[in-house]
Amino acid sequence: MANYSDLTNYLSDDIKCFAFDSIPSTNDYLAQLAFCKKTQVCITSEQTCGKGQYDRKWLSQKNTSIILSIRRIFPNSALLSGLSLVAGLALVDVLEKYGISDLKLKWPNDVYFEGRKLAGILIENSLQGNYQSVIIGLGLNVDFNQNFQCETPWIDLKKITSTPIDKLNLSKNLINKILEYFDILESNGFDEFYAKWAKVDYLLGKQVKHTSKAESFSGTCLGINHQGILLVETQCGVKPIYSSEFLHLY
Repeated sequence: MANYSDLTNYLSDDIKCFAFDSIPSTNDYLAQLAFCKKTQVCITSEQTCGKGQYDRKWLSQKNTSIILSIRRIFPNSALLSGLSLVAGLALVDVLEKYGISDLKLKWPNDVYFEGRKLAGILIENSLQGNYQSVIIGLGLNVDFNQNFQCETPWIDLKKITSTPIDKLNLSKNLINKILEYFDILESNGFDEFYAKWAKVDYLLGKQVKHTSKAESFSGTCLGINHQGILLVETQCGVKPIYSSEFLHLY
């Protein structure tokens, strides 16, 4: 069991870290804190009311996942298109250092291995005066019990690698890499990451259907553009997709 109270010793002095044994939601904890320009991290061994995209639940078991959130402040002028994609790329890069390859990123926020979900990312953004307050939630499956029940096909690191995973060390590496990539995004934009995404694009070439009240269409995923927006080739031309809420794989 990781002792996350030690995590602050492995992070920059300008990062405020909050560690818990159990908490309803790491994203919600950071969201209720008073506005602060300092980067803040919340990490826990258990999340009792975890959430995913579009009010879905994020299921996990105690001491079997890395569950953390980062609140990073950006100026209003910063172009943050592709932020969740960049967080996913940071995760992939860190895990590759652990000898874990062939990971894929399912636009815009899921990490997959051999067609099964390994991790998820949740981005929540709010305006605070002249700043954007962005909370990045991350859930990474490490060593689930075999009786874990979830509708989405899942996998954990224990099934991928025989190398023991030190959750504290891995958490430290993930936080530092995500913040490093966010600095690059803020300075140089998403172009810096465009080529990296193409190498791990889970949806590339796959058939999808988009169904919303506004329109419905089917097509083939072409990848993303330089703003991180998904492109789908349909019978009526190429359609940009800004949200995965109404997107489904065939």
